[in-house]
Amino acid sequence: MMGHRKWWEDAIIYQIYPRSFRDTDGDGIGDINGILEKLDYIESLGVNTVWINPMILSNQEDNGYDVISYTEVDPLFGSEADGERLIRALKDRGMRIIFDFPLNHTSDQHPWFQEALKGPKNPYRDYYVWTDGKDNRPYPNNWTAAFGGSAWSRELNGNQYYLHLFKQSMPDVNWDHPPLRKEMAEVLKYWIEKGIDGFRLDAFIYIDVDKDLTEHPEETSPGQDLNENGGNIPYYLSEMNESIKEAGEDVLLVGEATSVDAELAQWYTDPENNMVDKIITMQYFPEKEDEKDDAVPGDKQHAPLDLKAFKEVQKAFQAQEDKGGPVLFWTNHDMPRSLHKFASADSEFRDNAAKMMAALLYLQKGIPIIYNGEEIGMKNTAFDDPGNIPDAGVMDFYQEASKAGWDHKKSCVI
Repeated sequence: MMGHRKWWEDAIIYQIYPRSFRDTDGDGIGDINGILEKLDYIESLGVNTVWINPMILSNQEDNGYDVISYTEVDPLFGSEADGERLIRALKDRGMRIIFDFPLNHTSDQHPWFQEALKGPKNPYRDYYVWTDGKDNRPYPNNWTAAFGGSAWSRELNGNQYYLHLFKQSMPDVNWDHPPLRKEMAEVLKYWIEKGIDGFRLDAFIYIDVDKDLTEHPEETSPGQDLNENGGNIPYYLSEMNESIKEAGEDVLLVGEATSVDAELAQWYTDPENNMVDKIITMQYFPEKEDEKDDAVPGDKQHAPLDLKAFKEVQKAFQAQEDKGGPVLFWTNHDMPRSLHKFASADSEFRDNAAKMMAALLYLQKGIPIIYNGEEIGMKNTAFDDPGNIPDAGVMDFYQEASKAGWDHKKSCVI
């Protein structure tokens, strides 16, 4: 007997980055009303699900992923009423809505962290990852943050350090602490009751931190590499899943797992493990690593696609026994525009390249995601001033590239 078919097995997802989608009040920033104005257009594309990047209250140092409040709409994008209107409008059209959920870290301006800074005895202290200094060293260990520098920062009025695998202003939360896990589940239930159908779990593979703070043998090493896919993640996520069932049964959880291959993706999405339903991974796109500059961080560079390796990766994901197939995409907010990265956006082959990529997206087994603008062949914009790019890692990359001898123009085409 066939099991219950989940709604997302037939999903065609349109990803909206609110900040740059449509501006209705003239402040140069996209807003919720802009999304509402374009719903006829979005529906005309044939999509049935909308994924919206963070529009909750944030310090906006990392485009919404540095959360100040998980349950408030950021006034930058509109009001609480605007958010509710958007959810209702999508429901009225029979469409589903997915929210982004940054669950690995918050802003340092989040009330939890502000309370945690009051001292070790504060009840919110253990909502974050703290440790003492070690052997008169400047930092507890040699882990580095994704956006540069150590992954540790010392509190101003104390002697402990807090962990931030991404950026100093984005402290990692402590998923080993039961009250924190309960708070996170309550956030999801809040939005499910508002009408949200699913969540993209941002950076979830880092939520189980190595409590031994194991040193890497090299002088420094990315803290993310040493803290991904930890053994407690199944427990944390299955507990969360059981909790949110009180609010809704058919809630889609898509895990962002940048380094996960097909085998590990199968483990994460196995229903028996009760973790996530689907995985989004950057491992779909193997690059020609030998064409990268060793003097510049490799994960910030963009080399040509290794076509033979790409074919093997696609075969591996297609071979999975996964209802609905894998998530399929060519680009998203963390990547250059697909025509810019994988084809030639300014050549005579632009239209044919776009059609070929669309055919591969739609003719495979899986759940396609179209990033807003991709449907019209949108290409990248080269910035004259990297300071105008609202991305937490851009200036670090620009400085490293300059040291390596890259000229200004090459560094700004990202």
